[in-house]
This record gives sequence, C-alpha cells and structure tokens, in this order.
Amino acid sequence: MVEKWETHLFEYKHAGLTWCFEIKASSVADARERLAKLSHADHLGTLVLKVPAQLGFFAKFIYWLASLLR
Repeated sequence: MVEKWETHLFEYKHAGLTWCFEIKASSVADARERLAKLSHADHLGTLVLKVPAQLGFFAKFIYWLASLLR
C-alpha cells in the first residue's frame, strides 16, 4: 500500500515572534500525532547543508566537499 504523504504546516509563537515548521504525514490526524511526540525528540545536531538528491553524483561531491571544509 502506497501512502500519500502531505506537508502539514504548523506555527507557534516564541519570544514575541511567530515561527512555522512543516511535518510530513499521511493525514491531519497523523500530523497531530507526530506533533504530540516532538516533546520526546532527541537533538541530532545542526543542519549544515541541504543538497537535492536529483543532482546524483554531483550531490555526493558537494557533500564530500562541505564535510572537508568543515
């Protein structure tokens, strides 16, 4: 069975500003369930680079180069 994944948008207020984020989920109910579990999430690090997968080998090269320069 192939599920349809949609991007659900959420917003919250922090330090007087409004912030937004997205959650990939199969339904609004699924998105809310995932949102409820965020308080149990672990911090994995800071995003350094996003490389589109469509770039293929070139993407791997960019990743390697970014890792080398870090």
